[in-house]
Amino acid sequence: MSSTSSFNAEEHQKMLRSYFNGNGFNRWSSIYGNEKLSTVRTTVRQGHAVMMDKAYEWLDQLNLPENSAILDAGCGTGLFSIRLAGNGYKVKAVDIAAQMVDKSREEASAKGVEDRIDFEVSTIESVKGSYDAVVCFDVLIHYPAEGFIEAFKNLSSLTRGPIIFTYAPYNRILALQHWIGGFFPKKERRTTIQMITDENMQKAMKETGMVVKNRKKISFGFYHTMLMHAERK
Repeated sequence: MSSTSSFNAEEHQKMLRSYFNGNGFNRWSSIYGNEKLSTVRTTVRQGHAVMMDKAYEWLDQLNLPENSAILDAGCGTGLFSIRLAGNGYKVKAVDIAAQMVDKSREEASAKGVEDRIDFEVSTIESVKGSYDAVVCFDVLIHYPAEGFIEAFKNLSSLTRGPIIFTYAPYNRILALQHWIGGFFPKKERRTTIQMITDENMQKAMKETGMVVKNRKKISFGFYHTMLMHAERK
């Protein structure tokens, strides 16, 4: 990648914060919730659920000790954080949007697991700490290559074990689908998905000393992502 990239991390964070405290919050809280959705959004909800089930399966297979600390970077409305807490883990739930964090805390309280979750409004580039595992779902898909690599560097530095995350691998079919998606009514559109080339993914792995342990493509209707499990060499 050229060193003259136009990526501005501060402006990017400002854009994401604004979106996920506004229209993004309304959109994703409905997808993550139980209300009736359009056909397009229903497939996104179903695909997201399939992805989270697979991610939890991978995490469970690691046999981490009870009370292991897990960072949920970009926790959204808290679905995965609550699942982790309910299964005996200590969770740090972080999101760039205060509205998302408030919703996560509310949902965790309703499920009786709030005391096992430490909530924080922060970005995935600036969150700190040391954890037995880090998870980051449907967040890095909003970062172009340069921002992706920097955010991945921070997240991977925080884990003593695995990082399990999703990203959008570049391919022409997916690019075409995103182009077609631009013709849907605005209320049905997703935020811009940033696709990462194999070259940039390999660069991220090399610069962080991580290696891929598992990967699985999740495609369900209008939900498309690559789920990845990586650890240090």
